[in-house]
Amino acid sequence: MNEQENTQEQELSSEERFKQTVDKLRPYSNNLWSGRWKFIIINVIVGVLVVLYLLFLTKPKYTSTVTILPDYGASSSSMLGQLSGLASLAGVSVGTGSQTEIYQNLIKSESVLSPVIYAKYKTEKFPDSVNLIEYDKIEPDKNLSLDLQKRKMFLTEYTALFKGKITTDVDRMTKILNISVTMPDAQLSADIANNIARSLDNYIQTQIRTSAKEQRIYIERRLNEVKDSLTMAENNFINFTEANKAISKSPLLLLKQARLQRSIDILNAVYVQLAQQAEIVKIQEVKDTPVINIEEFAKNPVDKNGPRRLVTLIIIMLFSVLISATYLIFSSKIKLYYELVKGNNQKSQIKA
Repeated sequence: MNEQENTQEQELSSEERFKQTVDKLRPYSNNLWSGRWKFIIINVIVGVLVVLYLLFLTKPKYTSTVTILPDYGASSSSMLGQLSGLASLAGVSVGTGSQTEIYQNLIKSESVLSPVIYAKYKTEKFPDSVNLIEYDKIEPDKNLSLDLQKRKMFLTEYTALFKGKITTDVDRMTKILNISVTMPDAQLSADIANNIARSLDNYIQTQIRTSAKEQRIYIERRLNEVKDSLTMAENNFINFTEANKAISKSPLLLLKQARLQRSIDILNAVYVQLAQQAEIVKIQEVKDTPVINIEEFAKNPVDKNGPRRLVTLIIIMLFSVLISATYLIFSSKIKLYYELVKGNNQKSQIKA
């Protein structure tokens, strides 16, 4: 009997707790019910405004991607050394990383992006070909000089490109680099992505060839100097030999002859080494194999990837429902707190 009574008491207590909870929530539900028409009107207005904005004011977005593969066949140490040097010349700090990670940092340099920004593109927005500064309608600052105006417009467009228009990603496992460009014009997004890849390739090849040319010029100049020194040393040896027919009985003459021969041997070894390096640099200078390995150039995207109108509408409406319901439920308390704050402010002003 005692156990049955305890069970009944527990059941009754849980029912009472539920009733108490319902009684506590009833004023809030009554507030929401009494303001149901306000709730409906507010959310209908918000929904209509959001739909109109998404349909008429938001622009479609198209994304094109260029994929660059790492050069698996290249000498990793020498290639990374060259690319790190190029990145330093471009004003980009790359630290240590893979080949494509250095590409990723080089893309952010002005040396690579400048040709992309000033290139002419055919777009649906303009009847004639325009560059990206003209496409985004960036106006010059008349208070600056002409050079500073151009510089400021370039930096404005450069900054805008990395705020949602250009994104880069290197896969951690495969080290494959993806360059994605998002624009309202489908063909424009593909053209910009391809221009970035071409500009990167052109920059790397130009700088490597320039470096090879400078090395070739230095080695050829040094080779001519060593050749002259070798010719002079050989002439000295010939003159000494002709002037001294019988040197076998003179230790001093034998020593001098050995020194002349050693000088010829050293200069000859240096000359051979420099000649080999000159040939290697010449090959490197005329080498026109593409440095970056592009898997596939970007194509005109058929489907747009934004804006996601339905998702945006659902999210905004959820926030609207939540905020409007909270306001209607606690409207009486909000008004009370507002009156108290307003009254305190008036009292403080009177005292002042």
